[in-house]
Amino acid sequence: MAKAFKLPYLAELAGTFLLPLVIILLCLPLRDWISPTDVAMLQLLWVAWQAQQYGWRWASLTTLVSVLMLNWCFVPPYYTFDVHDASFFISFVVMVLLGLLISLLSDRSKQQVKRLRYAMSQTRGMYMLAKGLGQRQDWHKQCAYAAKLLSRRLGAAVQVVMGPAPKAVAEHAVLAVGTPAAAWIVVPQSFLSSHPTLLHTAQSLLAQSYVRLELREKAQQDRMKAQLEQQKAMLLRSLSHDLRTPLATIMGASSMLADPELHLSTEQRQQQAQNIYQQSQILNQHFEKVLELSKAQLTTHQIQHSDFSSDDLVAGALARRGDQAAELSTYLQCSTSAPLKGDLELLEIALANMLENALRHGAAPCELSMGQTGSHCFVRLSNGVKSAAPAARDKGHGLGLNICQAVAALHQGKFELHTQSEPGKVTAALEWPL
Repeated sequence: MAKAFKLPYLAELAGTFLLPLVIILLCLPLRDWISPTDVAMLQLLWVAWQAQQYGWRWASLTTLVSVLMLNWCFVPPYYTFDVHDASFFISFVVMVLLGLLISLLSDRSKQQVKRLRYAMSQTRGMYMLAKGLGQRQDWHKQCAYAAKLLSRRLGAAVQVVMGPAPKAVAEHAVLAVGTPAAAWIVVPQSFLSSHPTLLHTAQSLLAQSYVRLELREKAQQDRMKAQLEQQKAMLLRSLSHDLRTPLATIMGASSMLADPELHLSTEQRQQQAQNIYQQSQILNQHFEKVLELSKAQLTTHQIQHSDFSSDDLVAGALARRGDQAAELSTYLQCSTSAPLKGDLELLEIALANMLENALRHGAAPCELSMGQTGSHCFVRLSNGVKSAAPAARDKGHGLGLNICQAVAALHQGKFELHTQSEPGKVTAALEWPL
């Protein structure tokens, strides 16, 4: 530490006393060919440099030393401080005043340049902070970036603490980010007075970024709510059709059997009873799907993301269709096991409906592929098309597809049914982001 302070002190003393002496000694052999005014100009040049490097105080002292040396060596009588010619007094006074003026102007210019550099540094720091916060969409990453940038710009350890207010420390100042505070900027007390603009701007930018993230999250929730309301309306329309159609058939057949004035043969009665039984089965299947929808809780369900394998998903989907599990197992060709991420219960419901529709309306082979591509997960089910689809009234096939679309919307993904993907094949694809 002693050497670090001693070196600049010696440099300033050398510039004040030694260099003016060197200038005089170099010009002394030329005393008969150059005038004292020429030497004074060289000395003033050094005074200007001294003022630019060390400030006006050292430059003023250099001016006085230079005038004395000039009088000693270049003004007759030599090597004395006597001045016989009054014109030299005017020259000395002008030189002193000019040296002081140069010192003050140079020092002022130096201070202005210093302030300009400081302002440019602060402006660059604020620009980099605003740009970096805009490029990061996570609050934790924004706080870490702000702490790293402020530490680098200030040359001291700066922390951005989330959660409750940190304990007060005598050497540190704590700045609250937002109202109520979402984070706290902990900075050494000395830098709060030397860099107030950068720190208060960082405080404001972080608060604005937090509010922006909150608004974005709220807008996302509003969009999700609107999508769920749309899915709910679509499901209600499908339920209205799919439930009323078999119910109307049951009521019509029952009224025929219960009508005492209508004489039916035994064969006709058996036919109507068969119709009632078939439509009751269809109605029972619809109610099972309604129960699945209630489990999904389409209006208030919070996605519970978890990591699982595709084998677990297939096993859970087959278990939900216990009466058809054996037939589906022989009918299905699965790809190799792959990791997935999402709400396992909802995805089991969606895959179970995809498999049921493929078994009911499609033909072998039925190929199931699952996995991840970049930032998305996917489930694709491809099956053949029946050569002649049997005519079946009052089946109501749209509810299973609506369930798949609702599950996709809850995962912020999409469900598509491609009938022209390949000749003679139908592909159902469910995709959602990680």
